[in-house]
Amino acid sequence: MMLWVAMAVLAAAASLSVLVPLYRARRDERAPAAEEVSIYRDQLDEIGRDLDRGLIAAGEAGAARTEIARRLIQADQRNLTLVEPQNEWRRRGATLFAIAGVPVLAVGLYLFVGSPEIPDTPLAARLAAPTAGQDIAVLVARVEAHLAAEPDDVGGWEVLAPVYVRLGRYDDAVRAYANVLRIRGSDAEREADLGEALVRANQGTVTGDARAAFERARTLDPEAVQPRFYLALALAQDGKRDEAAAALQALIDGAPAGAPWVPTVQNVLVGLGEPPKSQPGPGAADVEAAAGMSPEARSAMIEGMVGQLAARLDADPGDADGWARLIRSYMVLGRPDDAGAALAKARTALAGDPGQLGRVEAEARSAGVIK
Repeated sequence: MMLWVAMAVLAAAASLSVLVPLYRARRDERAPAAEEVSIYRDQLDEIGRDLDRGLIAAGEAGAARTEIARRLIQADQRNLTLVEPQNEWRRRGATLFAIAGVPVLAVGLYLFVGSPEIPDTPLAARLAAPTAGQDIAVLVARVEAHLAAEPDDVGGWEVLAPVYVRLGRYDDAVRAYANVLRIRGSDAEREADLGEALVRANQGTVTGDARAAFERARTLDPEAVQPRFYLALALAQDGKRDEAAAALQALIDGAPAGAPWVPTVQNVLVGLGEPPKSQPGPGAADVEAAAGMSPEARSAMIEGMVGQLAARLDADPGDADGWARLIRSYMVLGRPDDAGAALAKARTALAGDPGQLGRVEAEARSAGVIK
């Protein structure tokens, strides 16, 4: 209903835009000629009064009247020309077109090229799956403006939080997830999402705030994989490698068949120097399988795994196999610069052991780091 009301208003405005200049021009054309006729009539009356008072002679009055009468006739003819039937019919035709033709043409054009019957697309769907013609930054900015005016609209925060993660705006994601928790209250999934955003915002480090969020999530759902995984990383981060390995092994042991996150957990165990007890050690295929996961799951878990392996090698740089795994993982994840930096560190650390260094360089050559 509102659509048709809006179209009617626009059609009326379009008609007025044609009619107003048309009648303004008509008035402006007729005004000078009518004014000229009025002046000449006043002059004739003035001559009559001067003659009655004896101010001019009868002959002069007659000559003046003749000249003014001639000019009056010419002016009157011009005025009649402006309103002759042919011009008036043209003007009426233009008026009729403005009143009827412009709205009909506008509505017909809209019905031909427009789609008034297509329903609106929900904002959440547009943000979740932007098309090539959409600018997601514009959509995000609109939601942000809405939330600035209505900060308690939990739906807006729930839409924005994962989009912020996908855009790499981790600090904003933390704020969004915190607002969701503030409004909706605590549950395992929301707490885990907040914790993961905090880890991402701190370059893979499980901070105190992140650990607290994961602890709350594990309390609410003791079997949830996400908080258990990150809490295991926190143990390794604190130097409690045996406890971390046991926690990760427990995840693998309880995993359902074909769980996509198992290769990632296996790689973290290998990075800790503890190959999985129930499954063979992972290789490049395992890392590739993890890389094939959804972007969110892959980024979170692989970043944690690679970060832990890199941290362990910084502390124990003499592990040639560890350097080879790190270089291979970086290349599988499309991070050749990091792979090159890891190779440089390995060359420095293994400079006194050509045999071990040769193994690392062979792996780097096979992965494409060394041309």
